[in-house]
Amino acid sequence: GCPDTTIYDPRFILPFLSQLMAPEMYMDKHMRLVDSGALSYAIASLSSREWGVRAAGYHVLARVVGAMDTAKLAQEKQVWLHILSLIRNGLATGSNTPRCARLSSLVTVFLVRVVDILLTPLSTLYKTVSRSILAKPAMDLQAVPEFSRLLNSADLNSTGEQRWVLEVVRDGMRDNLDYSLANRSFVCKILKSQWGSVAIDRVGHLQILDILERCVATNYGCTDLVTRHGLLTWLVAIIKQDRVDKLYIKKVVNIVKISWETICSIEERKQDEKKGLLTKLIQTEMKILLGQLQVTAERKQDAELRANIENISSSLDLISTSASQ
Repeated sequence: GCPDTTIYDPRFILPFLSQLMAPEMYMDKHMRLVDSGALSYAIASLSSREWGVRAAGYHVLARVVGAMDTAKLAQEKQVWLHILSLIRNGLATGSNTPRCARLSSLVTVFLVRVVDILLTPLSTLYKTVSRSILAKPAMDLQAVPEFSRLLNSADLNSTGEQRWVLEVVRDGMRDNLDYSLANRSFVCKILKSQWGSVAIDRVGHLQILDILERCVATNYGCTDLVTRHGLLTWLVAIIKQDRVDKLYIKKVVNIVKISWETICSIEERKQDEKKGLLTKLIQTEMKILLGQLQVTAERKQDAELRANIENISSSLDLISTSASQ
């Protein structure tokens, strides 16, 4: 069960919403389906790992369409019906789409945030989001929605758009499916290439590190970034910069710590003859990075930072020693 007792159980709330929208039930305020969060909740359920929860989510969305079709809100309902048609058409255009297909959290988080913006016409993002979403007949469910367009926006509110799309990627990055989608859209490559750019402010740089931290918490993301994309060497380059921000260093230490924990958990599940291969592959790069971090921590005179780095170093030394025996 979920440790947070304030969150509704989807096994209760989705059938409850379905019952409220049953054809025999009278409904006079159809917009309550949207502003109460019912629409967003059903969309979010499409990224559940449980087939039954996704099936219930799709069923609720079908009932939302039915309820909206009978509503008299000629103009208001068109926006929400269009959002749902984006999902339906996106599923229809995919090849070999399974029944009750699981959508990436990157897609569902994006759509839920879009619903929030469309409910707030005074939002600075309203014009940008409505213009891009309402012009499309279908959504590409195999790519991070609107990522490149919003990250490289030429709009006057470009900083707000950047922060918003980076937040979506950070909050939607939860497992291997999400990383594979991000990888297909070259998200990490683009973000790493943007480091140090004047087009991204300090908050944006911290968001980039947050996204990389989420990526290395997934098995696919960790192995791909560390072994194929030179993440550890890239982090060394950040640390070696003149007058590096102390918060950047703390984020880098976090990324290293989570990367190491993920790699250790992957190694534990491997067969005996294959154990230690991944550790050996990254050992040199990891030691160079930790050495550079230790030098930086000494210079900054941060005891907590030093202790965290020493913990990772001792764990690396211990596993390296046992693997060589």
